[in-house]
Amino acid sequence: MNNHVILLEDGWNKLKTGGVLKIEEILEDAQGGVYKHKISTDEYSQLYTTVYTMCTQKPPNNWSEPLYNNYCEAVIDYLTARILPRIKEKHDESMLRELVRRWENHKTIIRFLSHVFKYLDRFYVKRLSLPELAEVGSQKFLEIVFNSVKREVRSAILELIRRERECEQVDKHLIKSVIEIFVEMGGSRASLDTYATDFEEMLLSSTADYYSRESAKWAEKDSFPEYMRKAEDRLKQEQDRVAHYLHSSTEEKLLKVCDEQLLQTPEQQLLEKEHSGCEKLLLDNKVEDLSRMFRLFSRIPTGLPPISNIVRKHISDVGLALVKKQSSNAEGDLMPYVQELLDIHDKYTELVGTGPDKGCFQGHTIFHKAMKEAFEVFVNKDIGKTATAELLSNFCDNLLKKSGERLSDEALEDKLEKVVRLFGYLSDKDIFAEFYKKQLAKRLLLARSSSDDAERSMIAKLKLRCGAQFTSKLEGMVTDMNLSQDIQSAFSDHIKDKEIKLETDLTVQVLTTGFWPTYKSDDLNLPKEMLQCIETFKSFYDLRTSHRRLRWVHSLGSATVLGQFRPAGKVKEHDLMVSTYQACILLLFNEADAMTFSDIQGHLNLPPDELKRYVLSLCVGKYKILNKSPAAKEVESTDTLTYNVGFADRARRIKVPMIAAKITQEEKDATRATVDEDRKHAIEAAIVRIMKTRKSLDHQKLVLEASTQLMRHFKPDPKQIKKRIEDLIHREYLERDANNPNLYKYLA
Repeated sequence: MNNHVILLEDGWNKLKTGGVLKIEEILEDAQGGVYKHKISTDEYSQLYTTVYTMCTQKPPNNWSEPLYNNYCEAVIDYLTARILPRIKEKHDESMLRELVRRWENHKTIIRFLSHVFKYLDRFYVKRLSLPELAEVGSQKFLEIVFNSVKREVRSAILELIRRERECEQVDKHLIKSVIEIFVEMGGSRASLDTYATDFEEMLLSSTADYYSRESAKWAEKDSFPEYMRKAEDRLKQEQDRVAHYLHSSTEEKLLKVCDEQLLQTPEQQLLEKEHSGCEKLLLDNKVEDLSRMFRLFSRIPTGLPPISNIVRKHISDVGLALVKKQSSNAEGDLMPYVQELLDIHDKYTELVGTGPDKGCFQGHTIFHKAMKEAFEVFVNKDIGKTATAELLSNFCDNLLKKSGERLSDEALEDKLEKVVRLFGYLSDKDIFAEFYKKQLAKRLLLARSSSDDAERSMIAKLKLRCGAQFTSKLEGMVTDMNLSQDIQSAFSDHIKDKEIKLETDLTVQVLTTGFWPTYKSDDLNLPKEMLQCIETFKSFYDLRTSHRRLRWVHSLGSATVLGQFRPAGKVKEHDLMVSTYQACILLLFNEADAMTFSDIQGHLNLPPDELKRYVLSLCVGKYKILNKSPAAKEVESTDTLTYNVGFADRARRIKVPMIAAKITQEEKDATRATVDEDRKHAIEAAIVRIMKTRKSLDHQKLVLEASTQLMRHFKPDPKQIKKRIEDLIHREYLERDANNPNLYKYLA
């Protein structure tokens, strides 16, 4: 057999009849994947041997090249004569099914022939770098069949997809099989060019058209929440569509087209819908719909800013409405207003969320920013003549003093945390600090603080938000109180050691002037009982330090006085807990049972207006320790005051309340004046710090840098900064450049 030469025509006829045509017939006759005939192993072996022999014969009988060409022509003939006409004669789904069947058969034929002609592939094709036989088969199918029917095929698939979108049942397996042909037409390099160009582009275009029409229809007749439910449902369907039969690379592009048509294009129209838009959802607190809105519109790059603008405006409107309502009652109790501010803040903090998967907007920064900007608008509005900074300080005072709101430790901590968050929106934090300092001083000095831990916790929260400089004085006040306890213990030991006998027990709180608010000095003439105590303490303190001078602030002092009365002729004693001034008034009645108001003033040397308050608290308050004649509610200099011998009460210990002096506008103005003075120093310090570093700087940049540094504590007025610059030039800290008056230089 080895010596027998196979001629080209004989060999090819054998291969064509026993191989090419036979496999075609077998596949044509197959029914439902069952083959009526088969090619036996012997037949296959003979075909392979024929190819081997024809390719290994010596020239001129080496038929490698003619065999390769004949194979290509046989494939072309088969596709042109038998496959293409069968596909073209059918339409729509039938055409798709025929295409799928013919492509599967074609792959089987090519696979079989590739094995038969394997020797040709391994040597001739490799040596001449020709396309492999399997590649030729795929390429010819693309050129002859696929390119001829691809438009009709694409239209048929898109129609099926449209019908599925209209909720009709379609053959998903058929669509998947056809789409796989588009992918496989990319050849052995697995290129998606054919799929992308011949199918995907039109899919995306038809999807855009479809959802553009759907969107316009829904937007016209549906409410915003209903529209969002439909959109979310459709996006889920499109994701499933990719999973069922489209190529995975299409998912991102397809969903982007859907997002553009369903969300991006109609966004403004949807958000502004009159009775169901974003504003309405916020007003009705529709949590589920707001969450869906965030999920959907966060899919598109420009989706969230328009929503955040509506959220900002809504929160501002709610806050300003509250301010307007409260301003009509500016003289009443303003603490409920602060609580309402906290409630609004809680509500919108919950809405915005504190992190992923929390709140409707999942803690997204754009909504935190919108909320911050909205709160800054109305939190900085004054109620009448009262600044929110002052109100917040009053609210804290109410929480932290014994006579204020009763809360558990956890509830108090939580509420203080919320107040500090609200405080963060204040532009004038230094005003809050000044009021807070005065109220903290009263709580500490008059032992009104409900909890030392709560006081320290609040200072720590402020320190965390505004820095150590902001709270240094507050911390100093708390430290002073602790040091005072040590000094008091040392004083008690001193008295014991020196065997000094005092008629009155004395407790002294020594304060550092720089930390505490400024208190008025008075020239009170103390009774001898108190004078002895003060002199003893002064001599003790002078021994401890030679660099400090004591200044006594009697207005902050308190005393317990033993009062002896005779109601119904029986002696009854009461421990009267009073202020230092009240004690001084009462002690005068040890010397005389009756005194005129002017006599009392002469003895004590106190300002009349101040003294009137203390006298009234003893004779017209809850506990009438003194009687006044005439019994009017006003005190005149000629009024006579007498010791009320018949005073009686069930309790042994009685706390005699003061008639509270209302915080007058003058006092508020004085606090503001203190703040303004402190601001001058802060602005100057900032300017000097900047100029010391930069050496020279133009006016605009200096104002900008100084403002940026100071914004943490207050919002500086550029005119004020300019004024401070002029003052520093006058005091020769800075100078103007000789050639450029807008340029400043630092003078070391």
